[in-house]
Amino acid sequence: MRFAMILCLFGCSARAQVTDFPATDFSRADSIAKRYTAHPLTDLKTLADKLTCALSTEQEKFRAIYKWVCSNIEADYYLLTLNKRNRTKWKGAKLARWNKKFNRMVFDKLQQEQKTVCTGYAYLIRELSFHAGLSCEIVNGYARHSGIDKNTVGITNHSWNVVQLNSKWYVCDATWSSGVFNLDAHQFVKKYDDRYFLMEPSLFSQSHYAVNGLVMKDR
Repeated sequence: MRFAMILCLFGCSARAQVTDFPATDFSRADSIAKRYTAHPLTDLKTLADKLTCALSTEQEKFRAIYKWVCSNIEADYYLLTLNKRNRTKWKGAKLARWNKKFNRMVFDKLQQEQKTVCTGYAYLIRELSFHAGLSCEIVNGYARHSGIDKNTVGITNHSWNVVQLNSKWYVCDATWSSGVFNLDAHQFVKKYDDRYFLMEPSLFSQSHYAVNGLVMKDR
C-alpha cells in the first residue's frame, strides 16, 4: 500500500518551540478536544468556548483548538487535485474566477462535511483562536515538498498559521499535523503528527516558504 505523508522531511527528534512550555501538561487540553468529536461548525464561538473555557493558559487553549481541528477535519483529496489541475491550466481572469469559486467550495465543504484543504484548516484555526481571545494569523506561501523552489515566482500552494502565546509568536501547520494520504485509494487517513505544533522555525522553514520570504510575517 502506497502512502504519502503530507510532510515527511523530519525525523521524530525534530525540536519544537513547544519546549518553551516545560511546565505545561497538554494532556488536559487533549482530553477536552476529544470530548467534542464531530462538533458542528455552525457556531464557532460555542465550539471555541467548549474547548477553552476550562483552561487557564494561552498555550493550553491553543493546544485544545489545534488538536480538535487536526483530529476532526479531513484533507479532501478531490478538492486538492481539482484545484491543482485548474490552477495549472488557467491564468488571468479565468484563474481569478476559479479561485473565487474554489473558495466557496472549500468553506461549504468544511462546514457541511468537515473536509477541506490547507486554506480551510488555517481559516478554522484562526477563527477558533479569535473566539478564544488569541491572536492568530494565516500565512500563505509554498510547500517545498511539492517541488517548489523558494526563488521561483509562482502561485502559492499552501497556508499555515502563526499564533501569539504569552507575547511570543509561534508557527504551526494543522494540515500537515492532521494525517496522510493513501494515494492508491485516493483517500485521507487521519494520523496526527505532533511535530508541526509550534515547530522550531529553523526546521519549519526547510519545508515552508512564505510569500514574503519568511516563515512568519514581519511584525
